[in-house]
Amino acid sequence: MQARLHYGWVIGAVLFWGFVLTIGVTQYAFGVFVTELEADLGWSRTAINGSLSTFAVAGLAAPLVGWAVDRAGTRPVMAASLVALGVSQLLRPLMTDVWHLYALSLLQFAGLPGVVMIPVGRLVAVWFPEARGRAMGMTAMGANVGGIFLSSLSAALIVAIGWRASYVLFGALFLALVPVALLVIRESPSEASDDGSSGDRGLPALLRGLTTHQALRTRAFYYVVTGLFFAQLTYLSVLTQVVPHLEDVGVGRGEAAAALSLLALFGAIGKVSFGWLTERVPSRYVVVLSLGCQVVGILILVGAGSSRAFWAFAPIFGIGFGALGALMPLLVQDTFGLRAFGTIFGLVNFFTLGAHLIGPPLVGASFDTTGSYLPAFLTVAALFVLGAGIIWRARPPAGAHDTLAPESLGMPRSPVEAADRAL
Repeated sequence: MQARLHYGWVIGAVLFWGFVLTIGVTQYAFGVFVTELEADLGWSRTAINGSLSTFAVAGLAAPLVGWAVDRAGTRPVMAASLVALGVSQLLRPLMTDVWHLYALSLLQFAGLPGVVMIPVGRLVAVWFPEARGRAMGMTAMGANVGGIFLSSLSAALIVAIGWRASYVLFGALFLALVPVALLVIRESPSEASDDGSSGDRGLPALLRGLTTHQALRTRAFYYVVTGLFFAQLTYLSVLTQVVPHLEDVGVGRGEAAAALSLLALFGAIGKVSFGWLTERVPSRYVVVLSLGCQVVGILILVGAGSSRAFWAFAPIFGIGFGALGALMPLLVQDTFGLRAFGTIFGLVNFFTLGAHLIGPPLVGASFDTTGSYLPAFLTVAALFVLGAGIIWRARPPAGAHDTLAPESLGMPRSPVEAADRAL
């Protein structure tokens, strides 16, 4: 037992650093580079923000990535994905036309689902079946650590070595993680043990749940997809625009980057605390709470302007926003089980990709037309409210957790399952 938990945390450390780099570079650091690209290359804010719409390729690739993880395992998928992310950064200093940014963003986002969420959701479920909410939160906290350091680090690097050299450094960090993932990642406790005796502990959790075909025939699948469609507007429509918005209303770049780092800090708290909460109450209710915090945070942001009140945005929005990254795979697991998690979660990402197509152009057009992000931010807040109402209704379908009943294996029902069945 001790050896299993110990090596589980070794794997968790690799996944943690995957989050640090992937989310820190592709999301938190993006806004810090916007004004540099605008000034140096002469591209419009709409064109630069439009490159974020290529995030949709992550949704297109997600079903294939999920299928590959379910069948080939996480190790080769993570390695290939990290290479794609590294190359996408290393080539950015050579950009001269805006289509170069779009092409490299496509490569970058194609690699994203194979590093975070799909592999993490599977590995955490196998290695930490009794505490997956907390383990997911602690692992996914790497995204917030990336935000805390990489937003401010990016601003400092741009001043010290320029935006081109900063991208090269980020690319090298991605490639350095490839051999680490290949050496450390193990698909199950039995693969890490000498005699395979601990392997059966993860097996029941993997067998319980619906098949992909069964999940697609449930009403809950479409509630989850629609609700998360609106929820995911937070990533490219709000997070990446915080620094540009604050700069536009008169806040200095350094202070704006510090606010983003504070947001990331509270996001880390949200991941662990909300992850722990999913072990006590159904995860769909925790997702609703996450979206509620983000709505309040957005209203503070747009109402504060450059006054000191904007600092209140960071903790309130941050704790809800940060939790969402850990809650999405937990919501899918709690709703459909773990039997075909990779493929089902990949399909959820595929069907929600429209959020990444419409979000960035919406905020870019809002700024170019009105000189403000206010209309776009308020629209996103309204859609969060709608998404929360839909997710509230996403109860697990009958039989979602009974493909292999835990009682038949001498395992007690979790508090979450008992609560959901009582509602």
